[in-house]
Amino acid sequence: MNGLDEMMKQLKEDRAQELPRSIRVRMDEAYDRLDDVVQEKQGTGERKSLLRRITVICAGTAAAGLILIGSGFVSPVMAQALKQIPFLESVFKLAGDKGLQKASEAGYAIDANQSVTHNGVTLHLSEVVYDGSRLNFVLTRELAGGSGSQGSLDNWYEEIVRSRGAGHISIDFYVNDTLINTSMGYGSGGDKAPNSLLVHGLDSPGLNIPDQFELKLVIHFLNDSVPYEFNVPVQKTNDSIVLTPDESKVFDHIHMKVAKLAISPVTTRLEMEIKGELGQDIKEIAESIQDQYKVSDFIDISYDLADEKGRLQKNLGANGSGEGDHYLFSSSYEPFESIPESVTVKPYIYRNGEKQYISELEFRIPVK
Repeated sequence: MNGLDEMMKQLKEDRAQELPRSIRVRMDEAYDRLDDVVQEKQGTGERKSLLRRITVICAGTAAAGLILIGSGFVSPVMAQALKQIPFLESVFKLAGDKGLQKASEAGYAIDANQSVTHNGVTLHLSEVVYDGSRLNFVLTRELAGGSGSQGSLDNWYEEIVRSRGAGHISIDFYVNDTLINTSMGYGSGGDKAPNSLLVHGLDSPGLNIPDQFELKLVIHFLNDSVPYEFNVPVQKTNDSIVLTPDESKVFDHIHMKVAKLAISPVTTRLEMEIKGELGQDIKEIAESIQDQYKVSDFIDISYDLADEKGRLQKNLGANGSGEGDHYLFSSSYEPFESIPESVTVKPYIYRNGEKQYISELEFRIPVK
């Protein structure tokens, strides 16, 4: 008996649940999209009929050819078995970094299951996760009457990269109806989810975001005057460690400190503060710092993070801002495999294509 047969035998023993009609309809539509896949891999007949019954019982939700299983309706055993079927995988797990993969596997992500259609184009908002350091979600685009997989629409991310024209989007983030001044970015859903984008935001330095809030996303396309709007309740994952060391260091007129180090199963986030001499504003700080630490008069210092064994974390992105008498720089990294004994912050600059560490501004932060 092959893997799918064994899974079917196990799932037949699960007790069916009565579902709302709307969910049954969505699952029937989702099953129709899976027909070709099932016939190609397993044939037709009784096995396909059994898959239909199991799919309806499990009450997942469909988004542009990707089935995202709602944990509220699916037992852990059933959910794990269903993930083995093609196209039932989460986009976080298919194309995300290690933190997003872990968010999917550990159940940190919620399924927003929302869709908005304008002018024959539908956007689906699906997986959403917020760990206090970054917000991530999946947007999937679909054309009327199909998945949007024809012509220039076969890869949404590549289309955006190729042209900042018709394919370009911008997103406004509202937290409890307050517009948040945050950067955003997006990545590809990969070969298995070409019409999906992995979007991140709420990772700018100095943001004061509550642990639980109502998120509103207003998405603008440059070629469409009507925005797409989504509203979803968000709650921060609880498994996180936040450290705010008091230590400061001074070197070459740079007054540096670790403003915050946040460690969660999804993200490691570092916030660094840079000041100048007493009374200097941000313009005077930049002018007093030597050129080797700047690019176009902007401070250009990056940061590596290492655990107690010297293993570096993969950097996911960084941004910075300046106000009053200080600069704040935020950097996000993939999560540690396990909570480290200590974390070393290693500032560096790039010169001649190589990292030059600034050992005088290095910090070692005990964690446990």
